[in-house]
Amino acid sequence: MNERRAHPAAVAGVSATVLLVGATRWGSYIGSPPLFLTDLLLAAAFIAALVRSAKYPRSSLSPEYTSSRSNTSPLLFLFVSFVIVRVGWSLTATPSIAMLVRDAAPFLYAFIAFLSAWSLSRATPAGRARTAGILRLALTFHLLWCLASIAVGGVGFNIPSLGAPLFGIRPDIDAAVLGVGAGVFLIRAAKAPRPFWPALAMILSLFGVLSVYARAGLISMVITLVFAFVFHYSSTPRRSGKRLVAQVAVPVAVIAALIIIPQTTAGERLIATLTPGAASSQAQYSAQGTENARRLVWSGVVSWVNQEPARQLFGSGFGNDFLTESGTLAFLEGSTYDNVRSPHNWFVGIYARMGTVGLLLSAGICLEVLILLWRKRASVGSDPLFATAALLFLGILPVANLGVVLEAPFGAVPFWWSIGVLYGLRSAPPTSVTVAVRGAQRRTASNRFQLAEGRRRARAVR
Repeated sequence: MNERRAHPAAVAGVSATVLLVGATRWGSYIGSPPLFLTDLLLAAAFIAALVRSAKYPRSSLSPEYTSSRSNTSPLLFLFVSFVIVRVGWSLTATPSIAMLVRDAAPFLYAFIAFLSAWSLSRATPAGRARTAGILRLALTFHLLWCLASIAVGGVGFNIPSLGAPLFGIRPDIDAAVLGVGAGVFLIRAAKAPRPFWPALAMILSLFGVLSVYARAGLISMVITLVFAFVFHYSSTPRRSGKRLVAQVAVPVAVIAALIIIPQTTAGERLIATLTPGAASSQAQYSAQGTENARRLVWSGVVSWVNQEPARQLFGSGFGNDFLTESGTLAFLEGSTYDNVRSPHNWFVGIYARMGTVGLLLSAGICLEVLILLWRKRASVGSDPLFATAALLFLGILPVANLGVVLEAPFGAVPFWWSIGVLYGLRSAPPTSVTVAVRGAQRRTASNRFQLAEGRRRARAVR
């Protein structure tokens, strides 16, 4: 038996993830309803995983793979199980099966986390590095076409067979992916012996985010850059010159951000949102109006859910139009999104669909991943795959709670795929930095013990 063939060439599901990271919204429309390229790629990945699992049991594998088991979470299992139960429950009440499938599909994409976690547990270091390289190429492709689209107005090209303009920019998700790219290129520039090209890509990514006028995208960019810095800093040896450079770069970056961001349209809109009294331009007044409309929708949906105890606990299900039923759809009319079925906040939408149970499970998964990222930040910074998956998770989550992102494949697929990969951090071996820190801590503790023992003996002699 050829053991090498038992290992995937790349982490399963990366093809669909790369499609949606590289092409975002318009990439999700490639295909013909009800079959889209994203779903075909995911189906192929699941089938290949089943075949490989049956043909090459774990006992036949060589010891090259990352971990001895697939690391997933009980919370993930409970969340997916509850989604399935809630879908079955909704079949008896929904007026349209098509709408039920449309509403439930983004939540069922959570299955992808099991796929990527399973595949990562069997991936060789070469397969992991190849996956990270493929994702980096997707981020580079996304950066290039976004810059070209920004140069001509960002509207893209209308193709009758495609449901979204080709190379058309959707501010929320495209700004988020540009921010993810900025973080990935930052880490690569900090670690590469020749940092010019990744540094240039990072600067161009920042320019792209500041050019699409999305407040949520700006917030996402700041979060990804902060975490990218934390990951890099944590994975750098204490006495390395790169740590000193990073420390000097922090005040410079903060000053530059305070000077540049308020001068951009996105920055002006964000300032108007945070400090309403500072609004003075039409763009800022528009931003305040959008924010007020969202708050009315969120409070209205929550109040509607709380009207019935059963709905408060288990949600209203899938297939129903809860925005119309709650009387909040009018607040979203006139926006740039068509056929809105989301309150522009992922957690509020989950509360409406799956109640307190779904809300606690989804929030628990996100909190679990955040804690894992913080505890394993040195491992994340030293592994390009973990770093990219972490920044995808961190970059998508903010825009998902200010827009319609995780209710669509272009947000849900990369998000859940990244979560599955990040669960692999549980079995990630400690980095050289972590080992050095732990060694220093043990030496310090030993020295303190010896000092205390010496003092005790001296007192005994006296």
